[in-house]
Amino acid sequence: MVSVIIPNYNHAPYLRERIDSVLQQTLQDFEVILLDDCSTDDSREVLLSYKDHPKVSHVVLNEQNTRNTFLQWERGIRLAKGEYIWVAESDDVAEPQFLEVLVGELERHPKAVVAYAHSMMIDSHSQPLDYSWHPHGSDGLTYVYDGRWFLKHRMLVHNNIYNASMVVFRRAVYDIVPTTFQQYRYCGDWLFWNYLCTQGEVIEVQQVLNRYRQHERKVTMDSQKNGGKWCDIGGILREFSNLLQLSPLQRCCLRGRWTRRFNKENGRNLSDIRHEFSDLYNGTRLDICFYEIGKLFGFLKR
Repeated sequence: MVSVIIPNYNHAPYLRERIDSVLQQTLQDFEVILLDDCSTDDSREVLLSYKDHPKVSHVVLNEQNTRNTFLQWERGIRLAKGEYIWVAESDDVAEPQFLEVLVGELERHPKAVVAYAHSMMIDSHSQPLDYSWHPHGSDGLTYVYDGRWFLKHRMLVHNNIYNASMVVFRRAVYDIVPTTFQQYRYCGDWLFWNYLCTQGEVIEVQQVLNRYRQHERKVTMDSQKNGGKWCDIGGILREFSNLLQLSPLQRCCLRGRWTRRFNKENGRNLSDIRHEFSDLYNGTRLDICFYEIGKLFGFLKR
């Protein structure tokens, strides 16, 4: 029923906890596809120790580093035989009932293409951190949204699906959506979820079923240092604006929001990025003012 893809790069300290949390799921109708992008730590040895496990259908070890986790997604999904896909990031951990709950909701709602749960942030020692991000509450209930509504209300201003490990989606939909997301190294998944939302309903399960690890080895940590995150966000927002056919006023509000966020990046030489994405990061005080007013009247959500 489910193909679980675990793409790894240099996460040896977390791999056993991750893989074991998948193998111990209460829903047992799944295969596991283990991928390694030419790690330089002990990851290969850890992955190979699972190669004879009956749930493990493939262990693919790259000889060259692709430097792109989304190309690893592609490789794993092309090998997948399941009706549903779970990209279980190699440094995260799942609660035992994760698959049972999310797959159960997708089975009950045939028009839904993606289901996601809430996450607990943990540190490198698997200890809970004192913050989590559930912008719309966590009441334990399940909500089903029209995909286009969800796209504009939950993904444009904030990316509510912020971790691949919190998501299960239908395999068949993958072949429909554009592969543009693969060109982004740091947050291409944001664009991928956006495309998925256009194909059907979205299910939100307000239960904490995923543990999202924060540590210095994360690819997103590198993006914070070299400015790559801002290039990715800029390109994705441009695609987003076209996808939703935003009006000039909405684009002004969007520019105000992201100019304000970009301006907080103190101490970094990001002038080239500001120039390249001047339509998003080089707004005026008037743009920021329009954004603040727009929040009150929901300009971006119309």
